[in-house]
Amino acid sequence: MPEPTIRPLQPDEMPEIMYQLTSYAFNATPPWPDKARRLELLNKRQDATYLALFAGETAVSVAASTPMSQQVRGKIYDMGGIWGVVTRPEARRRGYCRRVLTELLTAVRAAGAVFTTLYPFRESFYERLGYTTFPLPLKARFNPANLAPLLHIDLPGHVETALIGEVYPAYHLFLQQVQRQTHGMAIMKANLQRGPNQPDGLWVAQAVVNGRLEGIMLYDLKGTEATQLTLRAVRFYAASSAGRYLLLDWIARHIDQANLAELWLSPAERPETWLADLAVCTESMKRAPMGRVLDVGQMGGQQVGDGRFTAAIHDPLCPWNEGNWEFVGENGRLHVQPAANSNCDLTIQGLSALVYGTHDPADFALRGWGRPDEPVQAAMRALFPPRLPHLHEIF
Repeated sequence: MPEPTIRPLQPDEMPEIMYQLTSYAFNATPPWPDKARRLELLNKRQDATYLALFAGETAVSVAASTPMSQQVRGKIYDMGGIWGVVTRPEARRRGYCRRVLTELLTAVRAAGAVFTTLYPFRESFYERLGYTTFPLPLKARFNPANLAPLLHIDLPGHVETALIGEVYPAYHLFLQQVQRQTHGMAIMKANLQRGPNQPDGLWVAQAVVNGRLEGIMLYDLKGTEATQLTLRAVRFYAASSAGRYLLLDWIARHIDQANLAELWLSPAERPETWLADLAVCTESMKRAPMGRVLDVGQMGGQQVGDGRFTAAIHDPLCPWNEGNWEFVGENGRLHVQPAANSNCDLTIQGLSALVYGTHDPADFALRGWGRPDEPVQAAMRALFPPRLPHLHEIF
């Protein structure tokens, strides 16, 4: 195989290369997935960065990143969502994927991203590249008939429904409101500019109270029997109790139409507490997202507790993060700056776990992420209390 080179994919070559490689890697074949539909989706991501490793004239390994915004402990940052990471079978196990990702993270950081997230094909592979695992989102299932008591309550407000293409801008404005309150939540930047040109594959239920949008649910109804449908809500967000119970009341109004409701929820939700006798069954989604700090020097400003520690950060994939850093919480905000010395050694995995709030510092020695002593662990906990990140975007 010729000596490989890495370069960005040009707009005219990107759709075909990404279609061929991602279709083979992520789909059952043959036959090939619908090409027109797949190319349509790829062309909607023209804002993405596409890198490929070429052996001669053949692209054998690719990876892409889409610009997003992400809320991390109360502050909105630029973030890169990594996807489409594929290597052709004959080129696997040669380190090509790691080389492409290294170049991609450099490009994403140069574009201003402070964090990066992805959905892994194998968690251990991406953990070695600095990522930490988020909690799994939930699926909650119950019979809509169990919501019948809500039909006898005079709830404030009302629910309006439309197809997603008709209310897309309002939907994304509400997502921005939810993002400001949801740690870890990411939104694709292009989606905010896309407007109403969306396929009408989902209903949107909007809970309105005193003229204000307080909750939103994206759902469809699937099945073959008119009274035995499944109401599947792939997004369910409420800004208030009134918003939540208006949406649940809307589900209850499908008692004679659907015998199963399935809601996709943040891991922080507790649907079993919503109503007595709801008989909800919850299970985790199949793939947990992962995230990592991409630029240590730019992660200041988030909401933290009072405390201070210094750490020697180890991040061979992103050498700009290497070195001693001081992390200080003052007046509820994080300040990050280079330090002359350090209290402990910490891998980027450990720092990412601290910032996203997914692991206790006592875990770090067991995971190979560092060995902070007990006083430093206490300072870490005070500065970065545990949190439950919810990524939202699926990409």
